[in-house]
Amino acid sequence: MKKILFAILLLASPLSFAQEAKGIIEEIQICGTGTDEHNWARTLQFKVDGKWFATWADYYGQDYDNNISTSLLFMAASQKLSVHIKATAPWHTYQKKCGITDGKIFHKSSGDFIRIVY
Repeated sequence: MKKILFAILLLASPLSFAQEAKGIIEEIQICGTGTDEHNWARTLQFKVDGKWFATWADYYGQDYDNNISTSLLFMAASQKLSVHIKATAPWHTYQKKCGITDGKIFHKSSGDFIRIVY
């Protein structure tokens, strides 16, 4: 019975794996999604330690505007500061529109963070 309950738990639980990296931002870009004028979004994409991450830079009519994270990341990139990031949200179709096919999004997952490391 315990094995059956464990199997059900595994099958019903969402698989969510965090991606973590530490280092200087190697690349950074804003990606336009090209969706219609009342449903557009722009994403901030950046690479640390060879891994891609993203935040929602702004999103029309929604609460995805992430000015704090965007400012922190641009400051870190411009000053070549080391960042430590952990992100869990899966890569969205919008992130793929500028050629980056895989990564994780820093958005709303509990325990995710972006930290400047001195």
